[in-house]
Amino acid sequence: MSGEDRRMVTLYGSYASYYTAKTRSYLRKKGIPFVERPPSHPRFRSVVRPTAESKRIPIIEDADGLIVQDTTVIFDHLEARYPDPPTTPPGPQQSLAAYLLDLFFSENSKVAWHYRWNFMEANAHFVRTEFGRSFSPRGSDEEVDRYGGLIADRMSGYASVFGITPEIFPVLEEIYLEWLDTLEQHFRELPYLFGGLPSMADFALMGPLFAHLGRDPYPLHVMQRRAPRVFRWVEHMNAPEIVSPEFWDYPQAYLEQDEVPSSVKEMLRRYCSDWTDLYKQSARLFSDWVEAHPDLPSGSVISEADLDQPPVGPARIVLRGRPMELNAPLHPLWMLQRILDWREGLSPSEREQADRFALECGAGDLLGLRPARRLTRVRNRLAVL
Repeated sequence: MSGEDRRMVTLYGSYASYYTAKTRSYLRKKGIPFVERPPSHPRFRSVVRPTAESKRIPIIEDADGLIVQDTTVIFDHLEARYPDPPTTPPGPQQSLAAYLLDLFFSENSKVAWHYRWNFMEANAHFVRTEFGRSFSPRGSDEEVDRYGGLIADRMSGYASVFGITPEIFPVLEEIYLEWLDTLEQHFRELPYLFGGLPSMADFALMGPLFAHLGRDPYPLHVMQRRAPRVFRWVEHMNAPEIVSPEFWDYPQAYLEQDEVPSSVKEMLRRYCSDWTDLYKQSARLFSDWVEAHPDLPSGSVISEADLDQPPVGPARIVLRGRPMELNAPLHPLWMLQRILDWREGLSPSEREQADRFALECGAGDLLGLRPARRLTRVRNRLAVL
C-alpha cells in the first residue's frame, strides 16, 4: 500500500458484486475515507486473501492494517469507529425492522441471481465483461471475456443450490415487481426507508438493487421503465452526501415516534411469509447436526470441507404456491442470533414494543427460533461456541 492508502480504508471488491455494493454505499454515506481495489490487486493476492483465509469479497483493510471480511462484521467494526450518522435507528420498532431487512436482503439473493443469470441473452456481454475486468482490469477483450466466462460458468452451477428452477421463475419476477412498486411509492415521500438517514436496511437493499438489478441490462431496463424513483434512489445511494436534490429540505433524522412506514411493514410481511419456513428448516437441520456432534469444543469450524458458509442440508418449501428444493443456509441463523441478542439487551418496555411489532409484520415465528448452539466465526468461517 502507498503512504496515501495507509491513511484510509481499502475496500477490495467489484462493481458486479452483490455485497460490495452494500459496503461501498455504506463507506460513502458515512463519509469514511476509502479507496477501492479489485480482487486482482497484488496486495489482495499476496497479503489480504492469505491473512483473511478467504477470497470472498468484499474485504476491507483498515487504516491500521486490520483485515475484515463479511459485510456484517465490516459494518460492526466501522460503526464502532465512525458512529455518526448512526445506521441503526433509535427506536425498538424501527431497529427491529432494519435488522430484519438487513437479514432478508443480505441473506437472500435469489431474485438478483435470477435476473442476472437467467436473462443472459441481454446480460451476457455486460456481465462477462464486468467479471472479467475484476480479474484483468486492463486486459484485452479476449482476455476479459475468457475470465468472465469462467465466472459465468461457475455461477450457473448455483441454480440448483438456490432452488432456482423454471417453475420458480414467475414467482421471483413477481417478487421483484412488488419490490419496485412498493419502493416507487415509498421514495415519492421519503428519501430512505426510515426517513432522512440511511439505515443498515438501506445499505442491505443496495446489494440486489445496485450490483444486479440496477446495472445488468435486462433488470435495469425493468427498473427504469417501471420505477424511475427507485433507480434515482440507487444512484443517490452511491453519492457521498446524505441529502439528495429532491429532498433538499427534509430533516436528516429518522422518523419521529419510532414510526415504521406502511410500505416497510408490507415488505416485511411479504418476506416473512415467503421465507420464514426456510429459516425454520435451517434451524431444525442445525439442531440435528448439533445432536450428531455433541462433543465439539468451542471454536470448532462447522464445515468439514472448510466452507465458510456451509449449508446444513436439503430444504423443501412452498414459495407462493410453487414447490422449491434448495440447500438450507446456516449463515442466516448467525445473523438471526445477532437480532435475538439485540432484543435481549432491550429494556422490558422496549422488548414489548419490539415483540408487538414483530407480530404485526409476521416475524413472530422468526424471533421464536433459537440456534441449537451459539454460532461464531473462526478464520472467517462459521463455527460453534
